[in-house]
Amino acid sequence: MKQRKDSSTSLEQAALGKTILQKLSTIEDLLKRKDDKPLTFKDACAYLGYAPSYLYKLTYKSIVPHYKPTGKIIFFSKNELDEWIFRSSDKCRVISDELKTEDGSAALTTRDPNQIEMDLSEEVLIEFPLKSRRKK
Repeated sequence: MKQRKDSSTSLEQAALGKTILQKLSTIEDLLKRKDDKPLTFKDACAYLGYAPSYLYKLTYKSIVPHYKPTGKIIFFSKNELDEWIFRSSDKCRVISDELKTEDGSAALTTRDPNQIEMDLSEEVLIEFPLKSRRKK
């Protein structure tokens, strides 16, 4: 009889713990939304510390979360920018930790996919035609 009571109380405690966690996550979401406000492009540049040209590049490549409600003016969510910053830094930390060797020094174990490997065993001569600057 005691085992049934113990198992039922542990199930009730587990269910209570789940509801408490759900309520806490709801409260966290509400607190995040309270501080959230839309930022204009200039505000986002100032907040992130980026040059306007670089932020335009990030929005063009859809790297940074942004909104264009009218199709022209760009807006940003402060909370989404914060999440993007911390998500990006976590990925960089993981990659840099993977590149470290046992003695603590950094070693490149992976190649950059944007770099092209060239065979330089043969010498190649490239000639460019020169235009005369004299007026005829």
